[in-house]
Amino acid sequence: MAIKKLSKGDLLYGYTYSYSTKDVEPGKYFPGQERVRSAFDLALRTELEGYNLYVSGPEGIGRTIYTLTTLKDASKNKRVPEDICYVNNFDNPLKPKPLLLPAGLGKAFAQDIERAIEALKEEIPKAFESKEYEEEVSRITKRVESKKEEIIQRLAEEAQNHSLGVVFTPAGIRLLPLVGRRVITEEELYANPRLQESYEKNLSEFEEEFRDFMRSLRELDHSLSDEILELRNKVASYVVDKVFSRFESKYTPYDGLSEHIKSLKLELVKNTDLFLSWHTSKGNIAIQKMLEKSFNAFRVNVIVDNSDLEGAPVVFCEVPTFQNLFGRVFYTAEMGVLYADHMSLSAGCLHRARGGYLVLRVSDLLKNPFLWDAFKKVLMHKKIYMPLHPFEDSLLPFVGISPEPVPADFKVVLIGDPYLYYLLYNYDPEFRRLFKVKADFDPIVDIGDELIEAFPKILRKIVEEEGIRHLSPDALSELFKYGVELSGSRKKFNVVFGYLVDVVREAQSFVEDDGFIKGEHIRKAINEKVLRSNLIEEKVRKAIEEGKVILRIEGEEVGQINGLSVIDLGDYSFGKPTRITASIYVGDKGIINIEREVELSGPIHSKGVLILSGYIG
Repeated sequence: MAIKKLSKGDLLYGYTYSYSTKDVEPGKYFPGQERVRSAFDLALRTELEGYNLYVSGPEGIGRTIYTLTTLKDASKNKRVPEDICYVNNFDNPLKPKPLLLPAGLGKAFAQDIERAIEALKEEIPKAFESKEYEEEVSRITKRVESKKEEIIQRLAEEAQNHSLGVVFTPAGIRLLPLVGRRVITEEELYANPRLQESYEKNLSEFEEEFRDFMRSLRELDHSLSDEILELRNKVASYVVDKVFSRFESKYTPYDGLSEHIKSLKLELVKNTDLFLSWHTSKGNIAIQKMLEKSFNAFRVNVIVDNSDLEGAPVVFCEVPTFQNLFGRVFYTAEMGVLYADHMSLSAGCLHRARGGYLVLRVSDLLKNPFLWDAFKKVLMHKKIYMPLHPFEDSLLPFVGISPEPVPADFKVVLIGDPYLYYLLYNYDPEFRRLFKVKADFDPIVDIGDELIEAFPKILRKIVEEEGIRHLSPDALSELFKYGVELSGSRKKFNVVFGYLVDVVREAQSFVEDDGFIKGEHIRKAINEKVLRSNLIEEKVRKAIEEGKVILRIEGEEVGQINGLSVIDLGDYSFGKPTRITASIYVGDKGIINIEREVELSGPIHSKGVLILSGYIG
């Protein structure tokens, strides 16, 4: 290809605007990103394992905006996921159980249980203070007492046949000597050895029969306790069934919920004394506050309420930590020990994203390697465990509850740069399995009608969101020209709008009236931006002007050409002229095998060079 000298006309790109941002409708456009759209379509259509998405591209190109916009549009066509509730596991309180209920039902169920507890605080004491209950207790007691009197009467008659008298003391029933119809006291007994000998003989003969009588009395006492307890449970069950009958029927169709209600009702009946203690402690705020914690065992903790959702959730976890992702257990100090129950659980982003989409910045996730490993385990095992972090490795005494896991069902979108993608892809084999789709943003796109038309609409959207002044037609033209300049080609455009928006923000500071941002303001902002970063370029240019760096641009020289070194400082790049000189001299005769001289060549290479040397001579 022949070398062509560039003219001024060759550097003009020829795109200008005749209207301002105020004359167009705002819109979110991402021109030239068909590859990204195709990747998102594949990931969103595929529900198989591992088809999560990695969104790659430079910062400021709109990765997050595009991701959230696309996911929110897709979520409208998906069903609303279930509510997540945690309830007490009455068989093992250290392992609370999760319940998945249709959206909105979890909140309603928790409210119904709360109302039931408040109703039982009033209804149970009323039932146990009722006339019917007291009469039934009295009837049972009288019947048992009547039987006890009969046994005691027979005991007294049989004891009398053995010259023994029955005496009732605070310590129980005792047998003492009986002379005539008078019972001898202990003082008289110990004072008369003969009487004492006769007493011990009679007591030994009657001991077996006496034990039978005492066993019968104890059995009657146990029978009384059992009958009263049975009556208490019967009355409590009637009250609990009556209260639960108001709402129980609407929850029976759901798996797991009817079993929990059945267990809850049995537990409420067992804890009747708790409601009675609440009633008797009215007016004592300290005791009632202590008792109120005990009622938490019956309550429902709705950690995720989807009643207000329309479609699937889209959760953007901006600060991914163990607690923000996996949830949190709130501990309270009781008697020097950290304590928690199922009501102490709080949801994390993984719980809230269930049934929808979870968006994360991969750089934030990788800052904690333990978090990254735990996150991958959720995707691999499809279960969300709520860890005991930060107390699981602590020396502090604590009651460590271990909630049962919640099934994980969501699609993950990681946002990062290409460098992190290739690092993870090459050095983390699990990453390849879990993130099979890559959406790669192209920062440099071809200039076409789609881009030219979308450019003012994109800026109109940004202007409205950030409260910036509108751009005049010449300002739009200058800003578009700057995007072309950043691309490095007059036929392409740099769509990293972060750079362009920064120029617009700075240009607004130069507007003195209430009018539009004009082309002169855009040019001034660009020049000011260059001025803040081109100190080294100015130093190099000044060195050339002062003759410290010798550079010839006219004439010809054998073995010398002028070159241009591009120096990239990150926020600014420039060209530094460099003279390239080629030096030659007459060397030694023959061919020199440099690799052999430094002992780096192999035998085949050395053999070939020796053959060539022999052939040339």
